[in-house]
Amino acid sequence: MTEIEKMQRYIARAKMPSDPKDNYCFCLGELNAIERFAKADSFNALCLLFEYGRAKGYRAAKAEVRK
Repeated sequence: MTEIEKMQRYIARAKMPSDPKDNYCFCLGELNAIERFAKADSFNALCLLFEYGRAKGYRAAKAEVRK
């Protein structure tokens, strides 16, 4: 199993809800900005995506606890 397959399996096993009203996603503007950044510096663009996703997950978890 490749590392990509392991990551895809990990995501699939997480059983996250797919609510279209969920704010835990990227908008088109963010994706376009990352695409432009990745053309100049792909490694740091990937690092930024990871940290951004981590921060969004953290904030989503905090919001869930407040409910």
